[in-house]
Formats: sequence, structure tokens, C-alpha cells
Amino acid sequence: MGGPYKQSRRHSSLAFALGVWVVVLALASGLAPASVAAQSTVAAQSTQEYVLSPGDSVDVSVFGEPNLSRIATIRPDGKITMPLIGDVDAAGLTPAQLADRIATALKAFVKSPQVSVSVGGYQRAQVYLVGAVTRAGPVDIQRGWTVFEVFAVAGGVTPRAALRRATLTRRATGQVISLDLERLLVKGDRSADVAVEPGDIIMVPALQNRILMLGAVRSPGAYDVDEDTRIIDAIARAGGPADRAATNNIGIIRNLPEGRATVTTVDMNRILRGDMTQNVALQHTDIVYIPPGPLIRWGEVLAWLSGLSLVRGAFGF
Repeated sequence: MGGPYKQSRRHSSLAFALGVWVVVLALASGLAPASVAAQSTVAAQSTQEYVLSPGDSVDVSVFGEPNLSRIATIRPDGKITMPLIGDVDAAGLTPAQLADRIATALKAFVKSPQVSVSVGGYQRAQVYLVGAVTRAGPVDIQRGWTVFEVFAVAGGVTPRAALRRATLTRRATGQVISLDLERLLVKGDRSADVAVEPGDIIMVPALQNRILMLGAVRSPGAYDVDEDTRIIDAIARAGGPADRAATNNIGIIRNLPEGRATVTTVDMNRILRGDMTQNVALQHTDIVYIPPGPLIRWGEVLAWLSGLSLVRGAFGF
């Protein structure tokens, strides 16, 4: 994924901070002043800027004309039906804009109609999180939210989430949008953010392999890699060998099912000369150790690794 795995704690703390930010914005949005067009008023000032959606309930009142007033639910086609004027497009409008539209249509039947619209009930809008996420399932969203806000309130991702391979599927159209959650959630790059719509499905796949690069490498740490990653690829991902590294005696430490660890040594110099038998494929939880010098006692290395908290943190042991 282009660098050491950032611990899930960092994801969580970032998500918490962003969650606070989202709540502040949500509270502040209700304070925005609303404009009311001529011949139209909206009873509920706090809903002036709300954009109506299918499933929302609206209370339409025509002053002095009780037979023309009614409570209507916006249908899936985005319309409501009103006396005299028939179907009216409502979805995508604010209550003030809908009041204007109804008032304009009623002018053919009523002199100077005064129309007010308030929101009686809101359609519950949700997106769905699946895969390597902290809390899978539906997440209630607000209009205008993005993937950033969804994860801020949903608690983030699991330690083995493939952040760069996440996708967003628009259920209405079937469109699949690639997401780079590493850029968005770890690096804070908002240019990687995507607006969400009700019914969206966000999938975060789990990584297949995680390895640990230690010893004389330029960027030691845990790396999430593809299943076909080989030793030379892993060394390159870690920035290459450090100065004075014993590249002819690199150890691949592998934990066997019975709990016993084995060490397989490979010679990077032979790989560079074309001997691909040395370019071993890595497995999940492999530890690659490049000695910092020619003298190495693998028994001591294994004993050192058995008490290393970094190993437990990287692999969840």
C-alpha cells in the first residue's frame, strides 16, 4: 500500500476528531437564515434549506383555501398530487421552492394564492458498510454527507482493511466508484472524498497478507502486500537494504501451525544475478529480517522476536 501500515488507533482518533467536526457543522446548519420568495412562506424556518426527497412528508397549506391544503408524501417518482393542479415535482426542491411552484400553478384557479410548506416527516437515509469495517451495516446519513463523514460516525476500519481497494456502489445505477481510503482517512486528503447518496454500498475488502520487515532495511515496519509478493518486492517496498546490510543472508521467519518458528535464508545478490529460486514468495505473518552485519545467530533473533511487542501489534498475536 505504498508504506507502513498505520495503526487502527490512528484511524480511530482521526475518525473521532472528524466526527466532532461533523456534529458541529450539523448543529450550525440549522442556524442559517432562509429566504422566502414572493407569495410563498415556509412555516418551519429550520427546514428552509432542507432539500426534499422521496418518502418525505410535506404539509402544504393554502391560506384561506382549506380544501386545497393537504399533507402529502413524496412518491418514489419525486412527485406529490395536489387538488386542481394535479402532480407537482417536489423531490430536489426546498420547502420554499415547492411552495413557490404550487403557488404559481394555483394562480390559474385562485387569486394571489398564499402557500406555505413545512416538512412533516423525513425519509430515513442510509448507506451500507460491508467488509473490513469496525461497524458493518446501515449508517444513517444526512444530505450532503461524503465518505469522510460516514466513516467519522461509523468508527473507521479494521486493522487489516485494504484501504486502497475500497469501492462505493450506487445501488440506484449500479455504478462502482473506486475509493482510496488511505489518502482520505490516513493522510487527510479531502480530494479523495466522494459524496454519498441514500442506498450506497461501501465495501472495504480485507488484505490477504501482512508481513513485517525488520533489521537493516531503510523503512522497517509492517506492510500489507498482495498474495503473490516475493522477497525482492518486499525489500523494495521497505526502501531497500540499509548500509552494511548482509544481503547474502536474509532470513524469512515463518510461524508454523504448531507454534514453532522456522528460518529460511535467501541471498539477495543471487536474485539480482537472475537466480529466481532465491526469490521466495511470502506468506501472511512472515517476518523478513536483514542482518546488519555478517555475524548472525538466528536463535538469538528468534528469542528477541518472541518478546517484541511490534510483532504482536502487527499480527494481532
